[in-house]
Amino acid sequence: MKRSDDMYETACRYLPGGVNASARVNAAIGHPFYVSRGDGPYLYDMHGRRFIDMCMSHGASLLGHNHPRIVEAVSKALELGVICSSETQYQIMLARRVSELVPCAEMTRFAGSGTEAVMHALRLARATTGREKIMKFEGHFHGYSDGIYFSSAPRLDAAGPSSAPLAFPQSAGMPKENANRIVVVPFNAPGILEEAFKVHGHETAALILEPINYDSGCIVPKPGFISLCRGLCDRYGVLLFFDEVLTAFRVALGGAQEYFGVVPDLAVLGKALGAGMPISAIVGKREVMRNLRPLGESEHSGTYMAHLTSVMAALAAIEEYSQATFYERMNAVGQRFYEGFEAIAERSGVPIRLQYVGPRFGMYFGVKDRVTNYREAAAQDHALMHRFVAACFSRGVYFHVSPHHGFSAAHTEGDIDEVLDAVKAALQDVKHYVATEK
Repeated sequence: MKRSDDMYETACRYLPGGVNASARVNAAIGHPFYVSRGDGPYLYDMHGRRFIDMCMSHGASLLGHNHPRIVEAVSKALELGVICSSETQYQIMLARRVSELVPCAEMTRFAGSGTEAVMHALRLARATTGREKIMKFEGHFHGYSDGIYFSSAPRLDAAGPSSAPLAFPQSAGMPKENANRIVVVPFNAPGILEEAFKVHGHETAALILEPINYDSGCIVPKPGFISLCRGLCDRYGVLLFFDEVLTAFRVALGGAQEYFGVVPDLAVLGKALGAGMPISAIVGKREVMRNLRPLGESEHSGTYMAHLTSVMAALAAIEEYSQATFYERMNAVGQRFYEGFEAIAERSGVPIRLQYVGPRFGMYFGVKDRVTNYREAAAQDHALMHRFVAACFSRGVYFHVSPHHGFSAAHTEGDIDEVLDAVKAALQDVKHYVATEK
C-alpha cells in the first residue's frame, strides 16, 4: 500500500495540486489526509490507523460518519432508481419540514453546494429589490462565486483601512468591476455599519452575513448587533440575508435565527442539512421567494437540484436533530471538551484563545483577548497552529488548519478525553518549539 506522500505525488500528475478542492491540502501535514473509511467520530488512514476526527467534513458530518439512518435513507433513494431532475413526494416533505423549523422559511428551494445556493439567492435579492449592491462583513465567507468571493480572508497589507475595508478579490480571474457592487464593512462595528447604510443603503439589495462568523474561527456578534442589522435593513429597504451554511441545525434546530431571536428575510442552509450528503437550501419569506421562476423572473434551476439521495438523507438527518435530547447530549460533550481544553491551555503557558458556540470552535494561537473581528483573528500566529495540528495528527487526532474545527453527535466523552490527552501533549510540543526555535 502506498504511503500518503507517494499517493500525493501520483495525484499531482492528474489533479491540479493533487486535490479536487483547494482546501483539502492540509498544510500542517504537507498533503491531503488520505482516508480509507469513516465511521462515527473516526477516520481511518490507508494503513487502517484510527484518528478521532475534529474536522468532521468542515462541519457537514454533524451526525458523524456512516450514520446508520443516513445510510438507510440513501439506500432507499437508490432503490427508487437514482431519481435525478424529477420531483417526488420527498422534496415536498423536506420543504415542509424545513418550514416548520426555520423561522424565515415560508418557502424553500434546494440546491447543491452552499456556493450555488448563495449565488442564486443573491440574484434573487437583486431581483426582489431592483438594486445591485451587496453589503458584507470582512472575514465572512459566502462561497466561491465571482459576485461575492471578496474579503473573506484578505491579506492585511491589501485589505485597506480597518474602518473602511477594500473589496479584496479572493481569487485570480474575477472581473474587476464586480468589486464595485460590493460594500465591505468590519464586523461588530455598529457606528461604521450605520454610516455604510447612510451612504449605500439606498442602492443595496442585501446585507449578507454569517450570524456566527465561524469562517474566521468563531466570532460571535456583540449584544444587540444582529438586531441593529435587522433594524437598518428595515429602515433602508434592504434584505437581511443570513448565510447559515455552518450554523443551520448546529447551534439550534432552527439555526442562528432561532438562537439569536432575529428573523432574516432570506437565508441559505447547508453542511449539516445533508449530514454529509451534498444539499443546501435557499429559504425565505414568501414575498421574496415568489420572485423565483416560474412565479417571478429570477432564475434558479439545475439538473441536480434536490437530488433524491440528498433529499432523503436530509429528511433522516432532521429527524435525528429533532430528538428531544440531541442538543443536550452534544452540548454536554462540548462542555467537557471546552472546559478541559481551556484548563490544559492555561497550564501549558502557550498563548491560545478558544472561542466556541455549540459543536464548532476556533483556536487563536498567540492571542489572549476575545476576538471580535477578522483583523484580530488574522493577527494570530499561524506557525503555532500548524505545529499544533501536526502534533495532534501524530497522536491520532485529526484537525485541519482551516479556521474552524468541531465534533459531532457521535463523539463520546471517552473520545473527548483521548482528544484532550493529545491536546496536552501537542501544546507541550508547541511550547518547546516556541522556546527553542522562535
